[in-house]
Amino acid sequence: MATVSFYEVKEVIGEEVAQKIMDEFPCMHLYIPNNMPKFPDNLTRNKYIKNSYHTGATIPEIADMINLSVETVRKIVNER
Repeated sequence: MATVSFYEVKEVIGEEVAQKIMDEFPCMHLYIPNNMPKFPDNLTRNKYIKNSYHTGATIPEIADMINLSVETVRKIVNER
C-alpha cells in the first residue's frame, strides 16, 4: 500500500478540501480504494452477498463479483 503526504493531496484536491479532511479525521490513516464501492455501506453489501448466496450463487462467484476474498464472503454468509 502506498502512502501520500498531505502536501501531495493538497496539490490535487486543493487546500480547503484537504484541510476539511484533516479536521474531520485528525490523526487517522485514510484508505482510498482504486474503484468506487458498488454499495453505499457494508450492511447493504452484506445483504446483497447473502441474497446472492441464497438464490444460488456460489461463494467463489460472489467473491469474484464483489472483489472480496472467498474467506470474507464465507464469513458474511455464515453470520447470523
